[in-house]
Amino acid sequence: MQRICLLIICCFLMPSSLFAQALDDKQGLLKPISFEQLEQQLKTELKSRIIVNDYRPMPTIQPPSVMAQASPEPRAAQARPSMRARASAGQVSSTNLQEQGVDEADMVKTDGRYLYGANQQGGGIRVFDTQAISGSTLKQITTIGMPANSQLHGLYLIPSKKQLVAVTSSYQSMRPMGMRSRYHAYMGVGQIQVLIFNTSNAVKPQLIRQLDIEGGFFQTRRINNRLYLFLNHYLSGMPGTYKSIETKQPLTEAQKEVEKQKISAAIDQWSVKEFLPNYFEKGNKEAKPLFKNNSLYAVNQKAEAVYQLSSLISLDLDNPSQAPEAIAYFGNVGNFYMSDKAAYLVSPYDALVKVPISSMQGNLVHKFAVSGKSFNYRGSGAFFGTLNWNELSSFQFDEDQRGNLRVVTYNMAQTNKHPDPITRSPVILTVLAEAPKAKQLVTVGRLPNAKYPQAIGKPGERLYGARLFNNYAYFVTFRNTDPLYVVDLRDPRDPKVTGELVIPGFSDYLHPVTPNLLLGVGKVADAQAGGAQQGWKLSLFDISNPNRPQEVDKLELGGSGSNSPANRNHHAITSLAINNNTLTRVALPVMVSDPNTATIKNGLHRFEVTHAQRKLKHLGGFSVNPAKDWYWDENDRSILIDNTVYYFHNGNFYASAWAAK
Repeated sequence: MQRICLLIICCFLMPSSLFAQALDDKQGLLKPISFEQLEQQLKTELKSRIIVNDYRPMPTIQPPSVMAQASPEPRAAQARPSMRARASAGQVSSTNLQEQGVDEADMVKTDGRYLYGANQQGGGIRVFDTQAISGSTLKQITTIGMPANSQLHGLYLIPSKKQLVAVTSSYQSMRPMGMRSRYHAYMGVGQIQVLIFNTSNAVKPQLIRQLDIEGGFFQTRRINNRLYLFLNHYLSGMPGTYKSIETKQPLTEAQKEVEKQKISAAIDQWSVKEFLPNYFEKGNKEAKPLFKNNSLYAVNQKAEAVYQLSSLISLDLDNPSQAPEAIAYFGNVGNFYMSDKAAYLVSPYDALVKVPISSMQGNLVHKFAVSGKSFNYRGSGAFFGTLNWNELSSFQFDEDQRGNLRVVTYNMAQTNKHPDPITRSPVILTVLAEAPKAKQLVTVGRLPNAKYPQAIGKPGERLYGARLFNNYAYFVTFRNTDPLYVVDLRDPRDPKVTGELVIPGFSDYLHPVTPNLLLGVGKVADAQAGGAQQGWKLSLFDISNPNRPQEVDKLELGGSGSNSPANRNHHAITSLAINNNTLTRVALPVMVSDPNTATIKNGLHRFEVTHAQRKLKHLGGFSVNPAKDWYWDENDRSILIDNTVYYFHNGNFYASAWAAK
């Protein structure tokens, strides 16, 4: 099936000169496009691409057969030492979130008594009761099955509503006939499944609703009673425009014209609604349209890449029978950030962005305000630099109280051959503000700039951990040593570096403990050996003085090769403030590599941060089965309930007293 890309020819420049092509100064870059407009564009383009060829018969070659290999059986859970049943929960940790009030899906959730764990090996959700001990381990009270051949991406738990939400994805290799047009009958279709359960009876959760939505999983968030889904759709199903006919004699031009007319007639019969994603209710094979007319957006009402569609979908968790609300635009999402007021969808390497030098990366960002069930397109803007390609990339963004977007990026194209100071800087900081009447996100502040031309970072360094909060940006660059930078963002039009701390090693993830204390999860490095990594490191920074950040304490584990999922995913770290917020408990899994014995030991490690003393204490780690359980699991998690820590590893929960030796 042929894919089509409609070219955009534009003639205006944005005032900041970031856009290389048109941006209407009243309606914004993205504009609604009706089904009728889209269909007419596509049919005109399809007809312009009709080709008919002929070829001579060729012998058929049979491909060799391939034998299937069986998947390994999942390993059985190992027992932990016996513990007595715990009384009702008092202090309970929650999923580590970037933005308070914006819930995120994760592999584990708890309501203070029941533990829910996404068992990706078995494809379901395992439920444990912390008040029921069977032998030496927690008692599993039930397993919640997931759709066949699906991948479980994460869970949401709303204890006040007795609701559990699971988000899975699957690939349907064959769509049933009659569900949509004949063009889709034998095509592979990606689907997202949203399953909402009532957990009033934890032993027998009841499925309230299951929605199957066509598309590819990208991100989800929850704000109050609204679940937000962000999907990428790789669309197919347009009529073919190329036909090759096997014949012993070449076709005449008249014969080719007859075949072209047949293709053109098929295009005329085609409807664009057959091409757009649908959704399905569980038990109902009837396809329901996901999008209403004028809910699709395109750059200047022209589909730039019609086979790529990015959707924003809202589900009301209080009214499970209500249809989803959805809008979408033609284009692909590469990165994402969501505050409690807006979602920002980023397209890297976008051809619409004019960069100072050809090797710099340009990014296009679209802002959609969220209010109740609807999305409101607020405008588009651009910024330079590279975003990380893992779960921590969203921490390079932040929205201030005035609705300004702040972004910290890495510049891999460092050069002294251009007058703009950002081209020489390893790190670029950009502040984008709304111009509502023009539906633009205009650059109002940037570092470096003419006033502050000094590069952020030394030549050859790159950006590692970043965190923006309380009108300051904190980020780490690294090559041989680890500079921690502090940038004052109180005036969005005049950002400035206020502090810099240079220490060995680097931090991948920065975690606020208090407004004045920051944890850095990273690695030990030897500056004399070109920055060679030597072990895993936890740093405690005092940021009370923006002009003078300090590393007030640190802990190091293992040698080269030591690692943690928390270096790449913030959900792997769990924290809980206790004792009237004077002490914070921190738990995270670490793979400790011992350079002396050449052994690797996985386990959950426990730390305490005393706020007044600004000290780190390592309480040790425990392993599930050191002799056998040596391999790595990126989905290791933990939950803290009062004085007990629950370690989630390979689909099982293991309990230990917090202070256990």
